[in-house]
Amino acid sequence: MEVSANWVFILIIIPISGILVGAWDLTKKKVYLWLLVTLWGVVGIIFLFSRRGVTQEEKLVNMPIEKKHYYGSYVIAREFFSGEQVDWQYDHFRFEIKDNDSIYFHLTNGTKINKTYRGGISTVKLDTNENLVLHMEPQTHHILKTNPRLYLKDNELFLVFKSKKYHHVYFKKGEWKDTE
Repeated sequence: MEVSANWVFILIIIPISGILVGAWDLTKKKVYLWLLVTLWGVVGIIFLFSRRGVTQEEKLVNMPIEKKHYYGSYVIAREFFSGEQVDWQYDHFRFEIKDNDSIYFHLTNGTKINKTYRGGISTVKLDTNENLVLHMEPQTHHILKTNPRLYLKDNELFLVFKSKKYHHVYFKKGEWKDTE
C-alpha cells in the first residue's frame, strides 16, 4: 500500500508539531522548541531534495501529445491486470496505427490474424494534447465503438477503450510476443 506524503504530513508531522508546541507551552523548556525546529528542518530538507529536478515521467506528462505519437503497434497492456482473461485478450487483440492515418485492428489467435477491421484516425486538440478519434465502419468490433482515452503512466502511453463486453481494455505501444 502506497502512503501519500500528504497523509504523512497530516497524520504525523502536524500532530507531532502540535504536541511539541503544547509541551513547550506547559513546561517552557527549550528542548521542545529545538525538537520542533529540527522536525521542520528535516521536513524542509526532504521537500527540497525531492523536488530537485524534473523526472522523466514529468517530462513526458508535460510534453504535448501529437498525432505522430500515436503511430505504431499496440498490444494489450498486461501491467494492470493478471490472469487468464488478460492473457486471452493479449493473444486475441492488437492493432496498429500507420502514418497514413489508418488503423488496422486485428482479431488474432496468437500469431495468426483471423480478421482485420480497417478504419482511419484523426485527432482533436484538447488542452495541450491531441486526442485520438477513430473513423470506423458502422459494423466494427465492440472495442472500437468509442474513441480511446489517453493515459500516461511510468513514462508510457496507454490507450484505454471502453467495451460493453470487457468494460475497459488497456493497450500500450509494443510488439506482440508469444506468452508461452
